[in-house]
Amino acid sequence: MAASAAPRGYGIEPSKVTRTAHSSTYNFSDDETKISFSCANGTLFLKLSSVLLVVSFILQVVAVGSPYWAAGWRRDKMSWHEGVWMTCYRTELDNKWICGAYDYSNSTPGVPMWYAAVQAMGLMSLVVFLPALIINFFYTMHPKGTMFRGMMWFNLALTCVTGVLPLAMVIVFIAGHPKRDRFPIPYMDQYYDDDPFLIHFCFIFEILAAIVSLVAFVLEITDFRKSNY
Repeated sequence: MAASAAPRGYGIEPSKVTRTAHSSTYNFSDDETKISFSCANGTLFLKLSSVLLVVSFILQVVAVGSPYWAAGWRRDKMSWHEGVWMTCYRTELDNKWICGAYDYSNSTPGVPMWYAAVQAMGLMSLVVFLPALIINFFYTMHPKGTMFRGMMWFNLALTCVTGVLPLAMVIVFIAGHPKRDRFPIPYMDQYYDDDPFLIHFCFIFEILAAIVSLVAFVLEITDFRKSNY
């Protein structure tokens, strides 16, 4: 056997080992010890899930923050609109908008349970979204992200919740809303297309946020099934 051949069992060249009286150490290079976070480290499914989560988060922020979940029209003009936190209605005399809490012009004081539930789920969805985005980005961009099995399950759970909560919000809102009794139109004009209750764009945004997050969850499940765990 040639003298230059490495002894059996060595993973590195013996010349790179620094021997001392009690132990042997290996001097790692900067390239071997540096952890580089990059989008190139993640699979296509994880990259797509990250993009979809960002889109879902933007839709969720707009939907929760804007008072346009439902609205009513009279004489081709919007007479009222409301969202998760605020209700606005147009006065008849001076044609000005007055905005306030849900019970601002309600005959029964207080916030009903269905409305409080929608508010609570709206806050929870935003709180969950932030760690969901952070965990998803870390798991996608870390060069050895697949080694963190616990983080993988945590990532799946948070992504699922970001889709389930918006879906639950729209279900509770449409089921609990008094609809035509909320701001009844005093009379119907035959020359105008009056409608006392219609869903508005924030309600649609909330549905889209749920769908996008659930698609991201399916992509992460697909990545998990294709990976060698």
